[in-house]
Amino acid sequence: MRPLQLVSPAHLQTGKPYLIESNRPEYNHLNCKGTFVKNQYPEHAHQCTMTHFKNVVAAGNKPHPDLCLQDTYWNYYEADAVQRAYTDHVLREITGDPSFMM
Repeated sequence: MRPLQLVSPAHLQTGKPYLIESNRPEYNHLNCKGTFVKNQYPEHAHQCTMTHFKNVVAAGNKPHPDLCLQDTYWNYYEADAVQRAYTDHVLREITGDPSFMM
């Protein structure tokens, strides 16, 4: 199994899905998945980057309205499981090895 790839807020790509995880243990139950929209960068030194997501789905497939999160409290990971599964399937077909995994 491949580990999740942590992505900094500055490197998030518009329209791409990401896993969103709280970096505070007491809020781990708030983890979800959403599509990145944009970053709102700080205007002053005491502010943080606000990261905007749409099509957010939380635990239990509960949809949430669009989210605006402070990057200080959240980690973002690439959500590429479907793409990896498709690539694994194609490579299994090419190699003829049914147990092949990337």
